Order: sequence, then C-alpha cells, then structure tokens
Amino acid sequence: MKAMKAVMRDAQQTLGLDSPSHMKGLQMFIGDIRNCQTKEQERERVEKEKSKIREKFTNTKNLSGYDKKKYVWKLLYAYMLGYEVDFGHFQAIELCSSNKFSEKTAGYLAVSLLLADNNDMVRMIVNSVKHDMGGRNEHTAALALNTVANIGGSEFADNLFGDISKMILNQSGSLSPYIKRKVCICLLRLYRKDSDSLQPEVWKGKLCELFRDTDIGLLTSASGFMLGILELSSFPVQAWAEVMYPVCNALASLVQGDCPEHYEYYHVAAPWLQTKLLRIMQFYPVSMFDAETVHRTNVMLQSILAKPSTQRSPVPPPGAGRKRSKADAERQNRSNAEHAILFEAMNLMIHLEGVADPETTRTAAGLLGTFVSSHDPNIRYLGLETMARLATNLSTHEYLERYKNLILEKMHEPDISIRRQALNLLYALCRPENWQQIVDELLEILAVSDSLLQEELVLKIAILAEKNAPNFGWYVDVVFKMLESAPDAVADDVWFRVVQVVTGFEDGMAESEKQQLQRHAAGKAYQNLTGQRVPHDTLLRLGAYLIGEFGHLLPQSVSPRAKLEALNRHFAGASTNTKAILVLAIVKLLNASPEALKGDVVAFLRDIKEVGDVELQQRAAEMLQLCKDEEILDHVLSPMPAYAESVQLNNPLIQRLKFSSKNRAITRSQLEEAAKSEGGMYKPGTGRSRSVEARSGRESNSSLALPLSMGGAGAGSASRASSRGRQEASRPASESGSSDSGSDNERGRGGAGPASGPGQNAKDLWTQLCITPQGRFYTSPHLVLEMKQEYNAATGRLTIMFINASKAPIGNIRVQMPDVPFMKMQAFSEAPSSLSPGQQAPHLLQVQCLRPFLQPARYLVEYCTAPNTPPIQLPMMLPAVVTKFITPAEIQMGQFRQFFESLAGPPREAVIVGQAKVPPAQMMNYLSKGFNMYCLPESAPNQMFAAGTLNTATPDPSNPGKMMTVPVLVRLEYDDSRRAARLTVRTQHGEVTGSLAKIIETYILIPGGQ
Repeated sequence: MKAMKAVMRDAQQTLGLDSPSHMKGLQMFIGDIRNCQTKEQERERVEKEKSKIREKFTNTKNLSGYDKKKYVWKLLYAYMLGYEVDFGHFQAIELCSSNKFSEKTAGYLAVSLLLADNNDMVRMIVNSVKHDMGGRNEHTAALALNTVANIGGSEFADNLFGDISKMILNQSGSLSPYIKRKVCICLLRLYRKDSDSLQPEVWKGKLCELFRDTDIGLLTSASGFMLGILELSSFPVQAWAEVMYPVCNALASLVQGDCPEHYEYYHVAAPWLQTKLLRIMQFYPVSMFDAETVHRTNVMLQSILAKPSTQRSPVPPPGAGRKRSKADAERQNRSNAEHAILFEAMNLMIHLEGVADPETTRTAAGLLGTFVSSHDPNIRYLGLETMARLATNLSTHEYLERYKNLILEKMHEPDISIRRQALNLLYALCRPENWQQIVDELLEILAVSDSLLQEELVLKIAILAEKNAPNFGWYVDVVFKMLESAPDAVADDVWFRVVQVVTGFEDGMAESEKQQLQRHAAGKAYQNLTGQRVPHDTLLRLGAYLIGEFGHLLPQSVSPRAKLEALNRHFAGASTNTKAILVLAIVKLLNASPEALKGDVVAFLRDIKEVGDVELQQRAAEMLQLCKDEEILDHVLSPMPAYAESVQLNNPLIQRLKFSSKNRAITRSQLEEAAKSEGGMYKPGTGRSRSVEARSGRESNSSLALPLSMGGAGAGSASRASSRGRQEASRPASESGSSDSGSDNERGRGGAGPASGPGQNAKDLWTQLCITPQGRFYTSPHLVLEMKQEYNAATGRLTIMFINASKAPIGNIRVQMPDVPFMKMQAFSEAPSSLSPGQQAPHLLQVQCLRPFLQPARYLVEYCTAPNTPPIQLPMMLPAVVTKFITPAEIQMGQFRQFFESLAGPPREAVIVGQAKVPPAQMMNYLSKGFNMYCLPESAPNQMFAAGTLNTATPDPSNPGKMMTVPVLVRLEYDDSRRAARLTVRTQHGEVTGSLAKIIETYILIPGGQ
C-alpha cells in the first residue's frame, strides 16, 4: 500500500496535480452550497463568494497561481449551477500558460466553458494552444486540443487549422492514438467552420491510413471526421473514392467480432463505430462499388441481419407491481445498440437497391414487419420509417404487401409521429391494385384525425386518387368527400388541381370521356351547393368554378335559373375572393343561357356595383360592359382550353411532398431543406428549392396557373396581377436570377426618375449576356456597365467597364463578390472608387467553375450620385452561368446514341415539354452559339442532337493531373403542327442535368408550357 501511495505521489508531482486535500476553500464552498435549505440561500451564498472573488481579482499582483486556480474552480462551480459569470476570464487565460498541469486544466476548462467562439478574448490563448500542442507532454497537448474542439470558431480555424493538420499529416508516426483521436475531433470542428481549408488530394491518403489503424477509439474519431466532410459536401464524393475500401475493411473486421473487450457495449462490438462506418458507405453512389465490394457488403449485411432475434428483442414494459431490474436495464441497453446497427445496415441495403442480395432484402422485410408490431414506440417508428424507404424499390412490394392491414392499424396510434410514418408508408405502397382500400381507409381516418395531420392526409389522398383511380370521376368524388370531412385542410392547390384534371390536358382523354367527366364534376358541385345550407368557402369556390365552366353539361332537368340560384344563394356569406369567383361563374351561366338569365344576371351585377369592395365593383362594371355585346361576351368567356401536357406531367401537389431519400446519408443542406416545414410536406407556395428540383430532374412548377377569369379578359386587375405573380414564381433561377439587378431608379430612389428604355431593363441585359460574349450589363442615367467575356474550358476572364454617363461625378463606388462554393473568383484589378463625368474604368475578373451550379454568383455594386445621399445598391449577378464552361464535343451519331441510352432515367435525365418560344432554326443557333455545344450533322428541324463537355477546375481523383469533366448530351424534338418542343438533357451528374435543362428551357420554351 505504501508503495502504491508513493507511485501516486510521484505521478502527481510529475503532472503537477494537487492532492485532494488541497483547495479546502473550494471544498468548503461546495459544502456550504449543499447545505443550503432554499434556492434563495444558495443564491446569496454564491453572490457572496462571487463578490469576494471579484475583489481578489482586482489586484492580482499578490495572487499565486494556486489562488487563481482555486477561485476559477469556484467560478466554474457557480457557472455549472446556472449562475452568470461575467468576470475572471482573463485570470483563466493566464492559467492556460502556467507550467503546472493542474493550473492549465483549470484554465483550459474555464476558457472552454466561459468563452464563446466569437469572443474577442479567444485570440489571447492561441499562442498557449500552439505551444502546448507542439510540446512533448501529451497530457497538455490533449488539454489544448480539447479546448480547440470545444470552442471552435473562426479565430481557431484561421490560426490553428494548419498547425493541427500538420500534426497528423507530417508527425503522425510520433503521435499516440490518443492524440490522433483528439486531432481528428479538432479538425472536424474547425472544418465545419471553414470547409475550404481541406483538399481531397492532400487528405484522402491520410484518411485511408487512419482507417487501416486497429485502435477503435481512433477509428471512431476518424469516422466522425469523414462523416463531417461528406455531410458538408464541399467536394464531390468521387474525390474521396479511395477512402471507401479501408472503411469497408474496418467494418468487416468489426462485424466478424474483431474488437477489444473494453470497446464492447453490453457485448456489442463498438456500436457507435459500426453505425458511423455504415453511414459513410451510404454516401458513395452504387456505381462506385466494384463487384468485390458489393459482395463483401452483402455478406456483412446478411451477417448483421441474420443474428438471432432473441439478442435484439426489446425489454417488455414492467407490469403492475413489477419493477425494472438491473438485468432488464442491461438487456434494454444491448437491444438499443443492436437495433442502431441493424437499422443502419438496412439503410445501406436500401441504398444498394438492385445490387443488394434478394435474400437479404427478404430478411429485412420480415424484420421490419416484426418491428412495426413492437410494443416499443421508438422501434415502431423506426420500423415504419425504414419500411417506407424500402418501399421506394418496387421489387420489394411483394414482401411488404402482407403488412398493409398492420400499417393501417398504426394510423390510429396516439403518437402523431408514428401516424405520419405510417401514412408515408401507405403512400409508397399504394398501387392500382390496392388503392381503393387504402384511400377509403384514409378518408375514414381523415374525418377523425387531428388538424396536425389532416392537411398532409388530404394532399396524399388527392395524389393517390389521381394517380391510381380507374377514371377521373373517382378522383373528383374523393376530393368532394375530403371537402365534406375536413374542408379546412383542403388547400387551394388541391382544388386548383381538380380544375385542371376536369378541364383536361392536351393528348389526354377522348372528347366524349372528357365531357362525361365534366358533367359528373358539375353534377357533384351542384349537388353539394344545393344540399348544404352553408358550404365551406373552399367547397363553394370549387363548386362555383365547375358549375360556371361546365354547368351547360348538366341534365336538361336542371334549369338555368336553378343553376343561378345554386350560386346566388351563397353569395352574401362568401369571402371576398370567393365572391369574385361566384361573379365570374354567374356571368358564365349567362353566356351559356342568355335568353333565360340576362335580366337576372344584369340586375345582380348592377347591385354589386354599389358594394364597398373595389375589386368586385370593377368586375361587375367590366361584366356589364361585356353583356352589351353578346358576340364579344361569347368570345371572352369561351370554355377554357385544355392544359398543356407539361402541366399534367408536373403535378404541383407532388412538389409539396418531402420525399425520403433512399439512404440516410444526408448533407447539411438537405437537412436545412427538409426543415422548411414540419411533417411530410412543404407549406403551400414553398415546395422544394430550385436546386433540389434540378437535382431530381423535374420541371419546376410550384404554383398553379388557375385563371380566375375562367377564360376572360375581363378578369380585373387583381387577377391579372395574380397571374403575373404566378408566372414570376414559376420561372427558373436562370431566368429570374437577375431580377435582383434593378436600375438605380428602382432600387435607390424608390422609382423616382425616368425608367430605362425598351429592352434595356437589367433582366433582359443579363439574360442576353448569358448567351453572348459581350454587351451592356447595366444601364441608368448615371452609371453604365459594359461587359466582355472570354472563356477557355473551366476559366473565364471578365472585363466590366464602369462608365459615368452623367454630367456629375459618381463617388463611393464599392464592389463585393460574396464567396460561393461552386466558383472561384479573383479580381485582377480593383473597381474604380469614383468616376468623373464621362470617365471609364475597367474591373478585371477571373472566374473558375469548381462544380455544377444553377444560381449564378453575385456581383454587388453600390455608388452615390451626390454627396451626403444614401448609396444606390445594385444586387446583380454575373452572367457566368454553367453553359459558359461547356466546350463542344465532336462525336459521331453512333457514339451519341450509345452514350445517350446509357444515361436514361432520373436524376441523370431531365425531360421538359412545352410550347416553343423560337422557330427550329433559332434553336440550332442557341445550342451551338448560345450554349457552346456541337450540333451533330444528322440534326434536322424536327429533331436536333447536341453534345458538349462541362469543364471544372476540380482535380479528378481517378486521373491525376486532369480536371473533372462532365459529358453533356441534348436532344431537342419539335412538332411543327403544335409548335411544341420536347427537351431531353442527359449527363452523368444529376445537378448538371437539372441546371442545364433549366437554362435551355428559359430560352427555347415558353414558361408553363402555355
């Protein structure tokens, strides 16, 4: 025993530790706090001690390191009790540079807890951290690294990232695994603050080396670091291809049980490490898995999923009079660890899709069915969520169909999160063979569901009914049932879609089928409006539209006056917007039956002219004017034409759904995107962001262009403004991106002064520069910007000429170019700070494309036209769009067809159908001169083929010395009889596909297919 005490004493002296008998003042303070009977007594004792310490810290000349340490510990104890500590920071920083380990410990811990990452005092400990990291004592090095990892922040990232990187890049052989673990954690924290500091070509080899290590703690830290890199997605995952193989090897060793006993958690081998390695594997596309890796992965997954079920069965809840034993707690902890690995393994299996072993998929489906019926709500939730993602693979439906009734039962769970996951799963499993049972059950649930889930239920029922019903009459019936059960949950975009479906689409149903559907819809509307005393506002809008547009198809037994009465009886209690629709519907009825209704309708309109609402007054006045000429009235209020095929293909209700990705490898930007709205859908009018839509290869159509005028030019100014707003909302970023670029009249003076001439607005100028090498960038009476562009592969040189077009000087000119991850921008000359009358000055820039993008980089200019006036701000965008970095690729037609067929299917393919904006001859010019592509000689006016290569300045990891490029193929088909065009873009990169399709659509197709 004496020998042991001597060893402990020597160790304390070596490390500079104090014995437990020291700092009696701290012990007494803690004892006093524990003895306090009330919170008020505790607060008084803490304030008394803080006052004493504050007095001591006012004169630190007589304070020893021991005293500072003791007082800092007291402050930390008060801080951990929840009391504010607004002093003592400087004394803690002084302790960080002490030679005693115990004082360093107190200093670094206090700094970690009391200083935020943006505190100016953080920079005062940078030198101490550098010194301690480079020292020979690994305990002090660990303290310094812990502090960096806990605080993070830009100060540490700027000053220490390079030093910490060198520790593992250059001194790895001399570092212990313990320090390497700390270094990985520090790098992760700093990388999240500054993701440009780490380059794949430098780090991929070192990461491979770390994953070949056998130390489980180091592997866990390295896995967290790698996950952070992949989640931020600053570089394409292909740049980290080499890391996948050592990750797979490390995972295989753990699955086989190669793990030290002290890293087992309730007999489970390093569960946190296993889940991280499985998650890393999901970030790599299936195309990067070679045959050997696929085989090894399938073997590992089968091994994980085939464990005896008794090992992972959760603990049953304690019954009446039965307490939870220690054995139950241990069993629960082990079950949690095993389930974590199991679900992550299933996520990887779902990610593998077609290359996953069918037997493994069958086993997973059986396990998920067991989990869905588990008594543990967490297991039920995860089982439903995982099964919903598994159901995205249609080949798995045969395994999941048998659980349909069980899933329907989960829609009655008290926990809304479980009900929401059950709804997601039912949506994924619904097919024409079972849709009626699922939709009928969901309609029953809708009537009794709470408001938190009703809107999502309505959205998904509407989509399923439209997609799976044998005819659209069923779909109309389903929507009217929802309006009866939960009218408040039926958003406008749901009934807008009903109008589109009933009106019909080009190349859709035969005329007889379309009229039958329209008659059925008008009949349902008439039945609901005459059968309900006070219908809901949404039902009234839909019913009014259908009766007004298709009321002439109702049976002869329904007289025109009865139709009018069905609408007029609800007019007084309707909202203002609904009244506008009712007015137009009633005038539509007049157009269909002028002899029977003219007197009543004219009297109705004259009454409305006297109401206080200006919008209704204007509509009534316009309609009365139209009624004077039956020919004009018939022309203006003629039946709505069929909607374009693109409207049918791009259901805006689907755009509002949050589709689960097939794996759980989600980047931080995707998480932020998914957080836009709670639950499984986005709020009306938001939908997925343009970038997400582009990656998925879908056409943007977030808003419905429902014409409230019902074909009328007499819709009123409000409806016309609304229509313009919807058109603006549906424009792609490449078209509307420069709408921020306004003239100084619009931005700086609130509209004062003369407007720019025709064709000279900033948006048109920017749009033209996106396809031409030079031209005017911005114009106003004061400042004019001219631009010249030269591009060579991934590099572009831009010359922006600042011209003072006025007779007065321009001052305080400032230019900012915010950094973007997809483009490197460098100024070769400064922008002018002022311009005398008539003076010109250039601003030279170089840009380099690093990866695909849709939204261009910003170019922010501000200037003053007179002293002491607020600056005029121009938030413009550079016309350096992604097509500028494309070079023509001269290939043969055989090569084109072969490569084109190999890239079929989303996300590598995007198809957009719409009305042509330009004739075929101009389309060829756009492809070759505007988008820098090679048009194949086999191209004809009705079918054009183009090929190109998108160049980037990002090194290709698979081809040292070369930069990454993306082949681009475009097929453009033109139908002269309909003046319609079909655009097909295929590339190897989904984001390139989406961005290129949006840009080409902007110039060649009319937005919305109209």
